Amino acid sequence: MLLFGACLVAPGWPVSAAASPYPSPTVELAGHGWGHGRGMGQYGALGYALQGWQYPQILDHFYGGSQSGPNPAPSMSVRLTSFDGNDTIVVQEQSHLSTPVDGGAGRYAALRAHLIGPNQFEVDSGPTCQGPWTPLAASTPGPVTFNPATPTPSSSMDRSELLQVCLPAGGTQWLRGSIRAVDALGQGNGADQRTVNDLGMEDYLLGVVPSESPASWGSLGGGAGMEALKAQAVAARSYAAAQNRYAYARICDTDSCQVYRGRAIQDAAGFRDVEDPRATAAVNATAGAVRVTGGQVVSTEFSSSTGGYTAGGRFPSVPDDGDAVSLNPYHNWDVTVPVSMVESAYGGIGNLVWMQVTQRNGLGDLGGRVTQIQIQGTAGATTATGDDVAARLGLRSNWFRVVYPGGYWIAGSDGGVFSFGNAQFFGSTGGIRLVKPIVGIEATPSRQGYWLVASDGGVFAFGNASFLGSTGGMRLNKPVVGLAAHSTGGGVTATASGYWMVATDGGIFAFGDAGFFGSTGSIRLNQPIVGMAPTLTGQGYWLVASDGGIFAFGDARFLGSTGSIRLNQPVTTIRATPTGAGYYLLGRDGGIFNFGDAAFFGAVPGLVSGAAAAIPKVGMAISQTH
Repeated sequence: MLLFGACLVAPGWPVSAAASPYPSPTVELAGHGWGHGRGMGQYGALGYALQGWQYPQILDHFYGGSQSGPNPAPSMSVRLTSFDGNDTIVVQEQSHLSTPVDGGAGRYAALRAHLIGPNQFEVDSGPTCQGPWTPLAASTPGPVTFNPATPTPSSSMDRSELLQVCLPAGGTQWLRGSIRAVDALGQGNGADQRTVNDLGMEDYLLGVVPSESPASWGSLGGGAGMEALKAQAVAARSYAAAQNRYAYARICDTDSCQVYRGRAIQDAAGFRDVEDPRATAAVNATAGAVRVTGGQVVSTEFSSSTGGYTAGGRFPSVPDDGDAVSLNPYHNWDVTVPVSMVESAYGGIGNLVWMQVTQRNGLGDLGGRVTQIQIQGTAGATTATGDDVAARLGLRSNWFRVVYPGGYWIAGSDGGVFSFGNAQFFGSTGGIRLVKPIVGIEATPSRQGYWLVASDGGVFAFGNASFLGSTGGMRLNKPVVGLAAHSTGGGVTATASGYWMVATDGGIFAFGDAGFFGSTGSIRLNQPIVGMAPTLTGQGYWLVASDGGIFAFGDARFLGSTGSIRLNQPVTTIRATPTGAGYYLLGRDGGIFNFGDAAFFGAVPGLVSGAAAAIPKVGMAISQTH
């Protein structure tokens, strides 16, 4: 079960004097997927196809509750958004361009429609996209249609008889079907002129499928990837058939709807042949097929990568194991954004202190997609959704976590937790009556939670920490003094799959898949063992005694100790840095000793006084992940 931090700062509360500004000029965020995650994941479809799934099975998986059915919308009309507010200019390389404006009698190389009044257009002819223009009709009612004199069959790849629209930014785009100029609001405002491509559904899909899923997928796995393209064809057909976006067009040509790039494009980037025989074969193989529920075509949303679990919505949420296909660069991602960008996006917070995910949807890794996140600054705090943060910061999806650049937690024997640097508070046992005192704290690999361990081996889990076992019900020879997590994976994708506990004689208790690499159980110690820390690989660990003496096992390396230093207070635990090239020792008074690449962020002495200062500081955990 996913546990969330119980301590939330109310929006608008100022940060206490103890809080520090964000300890890095950038915020690192790691996550999964690209897009909204609803319905089919395109990379997931590819992954399943390469596992041997056929396209109906892929569609059944992602669009639960729907069935295959016939397409009720054989024709499409597409708003070409780059032309919004611009003249509609069309050329035909064979001068086989016609228009009903002159009754269809003429044949032209280029035609232009220019909005001059409420639903009134001036139509001109010319030799090229740039003119010069000769008036054909000084004023004619809209819509104005431009047609190819010789239609091109869907089966033909020949572009010579197709229309080309003249792109406002330069270049041309070959399109099947005809072109229509409309006054979107009927008020004669030039900004409301729209350009629409009218064509058959199957012709439309020839320009959608290779724009949404790489046609090269069809060659993968000895042709198995064709099933992903077929699934894309059906999903795109169903989505388009279910749309009725505008009074003048069913759909648009961008990813606000679904991407349509026509037959081919020539622009500053060069010539690009959009249609591809493999995508065309997928369209033909699924001709007329859509997804329906209760006899009605359904809007089959899809996105590039679900990250491993669909987001739900119109269709049930399902695991997407196919998303982990090796070709998917978005299954896991890691980005950094400037702190100043966060502060600008959420004005009023002052200087950023931390970002804390407080709610998730409970589906998949990390506890799922972010549904609520708190952003704390020096002047106040605000609460936002994961969608809002993703949109404002340009993240690939709303499934993410904050990777904290530095900090640590220190735990008291009553289970009270102190946070330093950018470590977040997820909860404590400070208000719980304990059977035995807390002796250690350990963070999860994601730093989105931690465990507290008591001297009898009882374990308390907070944030995204999972309970994996304890010695709470065992009779121990010596009391437990620490807990260390065993992680699988590395960096931001690491997960906890076990942990160790250590007793004062150096005896080791392993839970989950944590391995045994040695102990000091049979060694006569000068001072008792008080803590342990695993290596980065999980193939070794350090034990520390109360005088700061270090014992290394497995692949752990000795990096220094306080064994020869006269200490004001005994050492109570050890924690390794995320690189494995350093470690911290914690004194009973909250003092910090750092070795190797361990950086100093602060200490408890001087921070608190009175009874709080007298409470032994028995554990610490690192908030940095790598």
